[in-house]
Amino acid sequence: MESIILMNSKWGNDIFVPMYLFFGGLSGGLFVIAVAADLLGIKFKQFEKFSRLTSYLVLPVLALAGAFIAFHLGKPERGILFPLYFKNFDSWLVIGGWSVGLAVPLVAAYAALWYYKIDATIRRVLGVIAFPILGFVSFYTGLLLSGAKFVPLWSQEYLPYLFLNSGVLTGLAGSGLMYVLYQNYVSSKSEESSGVLRIIGYAIIFFVLVELFELQRFMHHLASNPVKIDNSGLFVAPNGSIMAYEYVTQGVLAPWFWWGIIIFGLTIPLILTFIEMIFDKIIRPYVNWVAGVKFALILAGGIILRFVIVWGGDLKA
Repeated sequence: MESIILMNSKWGNDIFVPMYLFFGGLSGGLFVIAVAADLLGIKFKQFEKFSRLTSYLVLPVLALAGAFIAFHLGKPERGILFPLYFKNFDSWLVIGGWSVGLAVPLVAAYAALWYYKIDATIRRVLGVIAFPILGFVSFYTGLLLSGAKFVPLWSQEYLPYLFLNSGVLTGLAGSGLMYVLYQNYVSSKSEESSGVLRIIGYAIIFFVLVELFELQRFMHHLASNPVKIDNSGLFVAPNGSIMAYEYVTQGVLAPWFWWGIIIFGLTIPLILTFIEMIFDKIIRPYVNWVAGVKFALILAGGIILRFVIVWGGDLKA
């Protein structure tokens, strides 16, 4: 049972589970962005370098996710050799382990195809095949927590979609930050990066607004205190939803939620994106710096989101 495995220690007081959720979601988001940019590169060649750099980033991020959850389990060899130990295929921990295990060779092969410049059609076909698998890796990080059932803040209705959107958003930020750093410090060519950054900006506006909408619906769901059983007799939500809502928005987690996630992780990056677009000519000499700050804030907000959700698990039904 995930609840027992995850709670074999006071896991809310360490970094292992939140960072696993973050890096797992980030790896899925990075791959989704790499493949989308690769397909855009068919028509817009400036996205080819962006896709290639992003593809190189996915595997080490996925390895970090695996390392965090393996060492959290207490016996890392059981996590590393999960096919030999994890046999309960009804468990989201096992399903997630297999999805991550399947993702690793696909991610490695995709990056290798980019590195060795092998046929672009083969690479893109592989990317499209692996696209839903890596998307599921981001989605599954929400299912892993919500499978516990008895924690009000771990909603199976809202958490997987929130983590999926956050995975794509942080993937945009991670790939954008790497691209900016590469253009500033590594690339010997004075390439024009504003076109790529502008498209990333449009995507960030969309996913930030989606995440704000999802958080609003999630908090409204908790505040409405849904009953435990609906008319059909099906389980809807654990008791204590209002307490969870107050715990996150008004209690000890409120500064992290409002300042860490809403303000610094979402609102300021949204404002900076609009500034980039409206005052494009004025800030052009500093556009990479502005974009870098924006990307870093989104990544920090994604980490804080996972910590808030995990810390909120201390409030049981």
